[in-house]
Amino acid sequence: MGRPREFDEAQVVEKARNAFWSGGVAATSITDLSTATGLSTGSLYKAFGSKAGLTDRTLQDYLETSYEQVRRTLDDAPTGLAGLRAWLTGAADAASDCGPTRGCYAVVCAVELAERDEQARARLRRHDERLRAVLADAIRRAVAEGDLRVDPAAGARLLLTTVVGLQVDARKGVSRDAARSTLDLALRALT
Repeated sequence: MGRPREFDEAQVVEKARNAFWSGGVAATSITDLSTATGLSTGSLYKAFGSKAGLTDRTLQDYLETSYEQVRRTLDDAPTGLAGLRAWLTGAADAASDCGPTRGCYAVVCAVELAERDEQARARLRRHDERLRAVLADAIRRAVAEGDLRVDPAAGARLLLTTVVGLQVDARKGVSRDAARSTLDLALRALT
C-alpha cells in the first residue's frame, strides 16, 4: 500500500494552472512548476506523470469549472436575455482584468497546444460544443420570451466566437469599456 499524498491536489492544480497561465505553457519549466506548487519535481512527476499530464489536468479542471459557471449564470437568470447579459458582463470583466492571469486559460491552451496536442484540441473542442449548447438554450429561451430574433445555434456561435476573440485581446490589455462595448454590440446583433 502506497503512502497517502501529503498535499491538496486541487491547490497544486490551481497553482500550476496559474503558473502556466501567466508564463505560458511552453515557457513554464518543471522547475517553475515545482517552485509554484511547493512540490519537488519528483512529487510532480509521481502525481501527474509528466508536465503534459499536469497541463492536461489543469486544463480539464479549468474547463469543467468554467462550464459550470457559465451554465449556472445562464440557468439562474430570470430571463434568457438577462442570463446572456450576465455572462457577457462577466466575460468583459475577465478580459479587462489586469492580473497575471488575464484572459481565458482555455484560450491560452488553445493557442499553445491545440495545433500539436490532439488530446488538448479534442478537450477544447468538446468544451466549445458544450458552451454553444447552453448558450443556444439561453438564446432559444430569449427568443421564446420575445427578446431576441435569431437562430439559436448561429447566435451561440457568434457570441462564443466574439468572447474568445476578446479573451485573446485580453492578453494585450483590453479596457473594460472596450470589452463591454464589443460584447454589447454582439448581443444587439441577435435582435
